[in-house]
Amino acid sequence: MISVYIESKDHITENRICYVMTQLLIPIGFPFTFHLKSGDFSIACIPKNALENNYNNRKFDLIIPYDEYDLWLRDDVNIKVDKVEGIHVLYIDEMPKYLIHNGKIGFDLINIVFYLLSRQEEYIYKHRDLWDCFSATYSTLYENGILGVPVINYYIKHIRTYIQQKIRQPSEPMWKNGASCAVILSHDVDRLLPKYISITLNRMLKARKNLDAFSIFMSSIKEFLSISESKSSKWDLSDWTDKEDELGFRSTFFLAANTKDRHVDDPSYWINSKLIYEGKKMALCDVAKIIENEGWEIGLHGSMNSYRDQELLSKERDLLINQTGCSVFGIRQHYLRFDVNKTWRIYESLGFGYDTTLGFNERNGFRAGIALPFYPYDMQNNREYNLIELPMSIMDGNFFSNISEKLDYNKSVQRFNTLINHVLQTGGLLVINFHPHYRNYPDWWALYEYILNYLAKSSAWVATGKEVFSWWSERRKRLCVI
Repeated sequence: MISVYIESKDHITENRICYVMTQLLIPIGFPFTFHLKSGDFSIACIPKNALENNYNNRKFDLIIPYDEYDLWLRDDVNIKVDKVEGIHVLYIDEMPKYLIHNGKIGFDLINIVFYLLSRQEEYIYKHRDLWDCFSATYSTLYENGILGVPVINYYIKHIRTYIQQKIRQPSEPMWKNGASCAVILSHDVDRLLPKYISITLNRMLKARKNLDAFSIFMSSIKEFLSISESKSSKWDLSDWTDKEDELGFRSTFFLAANTKDRHVDDPSYWINSKLIYEGKKMALCDVAKIIENEGWEIGLHGSMNSYRDQELLSKERDLLINQTGCSVFGIRQHYLRFDVNKTWRIYESLGFGYDTTLGFNERNGFRAGIALPFYPYDMQNNREYNLIELPMSIMDGNFFSNISEKLDYNKSVQRFNTLINHVLQTGGLLVINFHPHYRNYPDWWALYEYILNYLAKSSAWVATGKEVFSWWSERRKRLCVI
């Protein structure tokens, strides 16, 4: 048992430290409590300016000093990164000299982790890109060249090793069957067959109320009058399910359930629109239930405007459930639209178990510096959300599209290998997102086949979002002793 002692000047600080320690200790894998009691290992989280009281005499096994969080709140804060004992450490003032020495952590672990997981920089930096998203290029991690490094994973790994040396017993395995890491395969279904006249008419009607009405109207006409189906529409969903099934894998498909309150950039289909499955044209709602019965998962792909609109998102979730008959636990927003002030709160209110929106539209990497499930933090109410975030780290378009790195196949393989090696080294979670409508783009499909074959030869646990959500929820119940 790990016993955690927290010294703080106020309730808000104590809540935040409890939050950080919970996110660190769940993956470490020993039972822990925040009540003062004798245990196998004790941790003291204390203000940095209180170190002169010589906490070592109180026989704590590990001391974690923390500084004032106000230092991280300035909009002009200059966060730097250097390697300390081979691990990237974020800091503001003086570069840390060590990770752990004489039973004391030598860097501002608590504030670093809280800054990254709470998405503090997204509250501070208000600028947004063309999708109204916080771009990868705005982030501290990108600026310091470590967006592709899950720094929090490495902190957890280092602390776990230190604790194991003291307790001298193994921690609980991170993943099912002792797997080396976990991988979620997922697909955002953005396009089906084109030429749905009802959707084209709907867009034209919406165009009357839009400032850019003429361009929307003309694009709708062009889409409807196109002579042949685009290359990206000539795909069969069973290409994906059959390939995954060959290797014993299952994935999560995020489906849009557009109401009549459709945005012009929402996926251009209705939930009963047709697609090709097993060589036949079938309604999407029917295919969804078929593949769910065979072990795949169906999640909601929230529309363009629903990330700030609880009523709209509720309608979409209910529509998806009612028309498919599927269970819906998870969500990912279209174009990864996300508002740190509102979106997680809406998900929690609607009872979603997990979200996997937290990634970027133009770069692969670790938006919150972590490749593990975590519980987001509600900054307004100073509490943990009852929701698990499964951060998305790899998306197909971030390798190949014009707004991303625009790589070729070989360079994309190298990028993937680098990212998954970090996850394997730290026993983390990698969430992968490939869009089905790119099936007939050779490099895109070849990369997905490479990833599947790589995973088949690895010791990774390949699971759906729901499976990882259930595993992590149960892990918390086992380890967090109230």
